[in-house]
Amino acid sequence: MSTLTDSVLRRRSDVRFRRVQHESVVIRQQAGEVLVLNEFGGRILELLDGSRSLAEVVAALGSEFDSEAQTLRADVLQFVGELEEAGLVEPAEGR
Repeated sequence: MSTLTDSVLRRRSDVRFRRVQHESVVIRQQAGEVLVLNEFGGRILELLDGSRSLAEVVAALGSEFDSEAQTLRADVLQFVGELEEAGLVEPAEGR
């Protein structure tokens, strides 16, 4: 996985998403893909706005979700790796 906790990522410019109850609908316009994420995945994508490191994202999620710190960190890093592979996020410029 290419992500480290000090990495700062953002959603790609062609990615749009909207929360619908406890899920997030994600549209990748250039690829014509629509994805549905659970509440946790949607919150991660929301926090990846180019202003927070992954460590800050994990800390924010830790205050919102009841999970052991090591498990939460591992889950976030794994999911962010999947978001990278899917082309939904990219490194923030100038960071």
